[in-house]
Amino acid sequence: MGEFAENLERIALDLIKNMVRGDATLRVPQNPASVVATRPFRRVSYNNRRSRHSFCLLVYMLAKTHRLQVHGGSYTVRGLYYGDPQLFRSQSRIASARLDVCRMLGTSPLQLGVLAASKGLMAGNIRLLMVNGDVLDCSSYGGAMTLPTDPEKVDSIETQADLVVIVEKESVFESLVSGNIFSTFGRSLILITGKGYPDCCTRRIVYRLAHENRLPAYILVDADPFGIEIMHTYRHGSKAMSFSSHGLATPSLRWIGLHPSEIPVLGRQAVALGTGDNKKINDLLARSDLEPGVRQELRIMQEVQLKAEIESVIDFLADDYIPNKINRKLYL
Repeated sequence: MGEFAENLERIALDLIKNMVRGDATLRVPQNPASVVATRPFRRVSYNNRRSRHSFCLLVYMLAKTHRLQVHGGSYTVRGLYYGDPQLFRSQSRIASARLDVCRMLGTSPLQLGVLAASKGLMAGNIRLLMVNGDVLDCSSYGGAMTLPTDPEKVDSIETQADLVVIVEKESVFESLVSGNIFSTFGRSLILITGKGYPDCCTRRIVYRLAHENRLPAYILVDADPFGIEIMHTYRHGSKAMSFSSHGLATPSLRWIGLHPSEIPVLGRQAVALGTGDNKKINDLLARSDLEPGVRQELRIMQEVQLKAEIESVIDFLADDYIPNKINRKLYL
């Protein structure tokens, strides 16, 4: 067995020792991005009625993860839930237990083997060759395909594309595909969307395209703080999983828009920021891994108190906006 399984067994042995002393407690590392220095761990105890259910789910998830490490295979969050819905109560509780185990082991859900159904879509010149011999071929299909739930079962990626374009929203993705961007763009490309905040699978495929296939990757998001956070998630990893971004983050990702500095020329298509928007701006500005250019754009948004959606440039997105930004290197 590998180090991963040994770490799981070490956690189990520590738990048994605690239980002998009458203390059925597991320690879960806090999120490093929000941890208080004096409380690096959160205690989940069977002896505490408020955390008893969480404790049971955590032990269950540790056992399932160990089984995967010994025997191989994978589970889905959905599959586990429908195996015993009365025990789990909701899929979100399984997802929370999975994230806690990831923190305990310092790893990502992909390495854990307990996977959420992929929500990402891809289209364009790309073929995924799976380890079981299957081929997911967008080139011959001609439309959008859902990314595989487990990207580690993708043996290799074949493509003759020149670049990757990621769009925040499914609606924009569908608009570009239906508008046949692949024949009008002028260069061969792969189009990807994570349908908002990207899951691990989408981020892993983007990472592999950038690193294994050495393709330049560009991203288009709304000119609002949540769009910028989505861009930052692709580039540096999610805040909730800041402990494990290796193989998921793509620092070379280029942000082509919408940039808050473009908002003044959009006129009536820009709308006022809300309280939640301003709070999110402050949260982002407090991050230490924010690039100077991104920080400046956030301050511009904070100053003008306006935001805009990608749809405000949808009429000339494929023919003008995207190629102009890429060819003239107008990205951050």
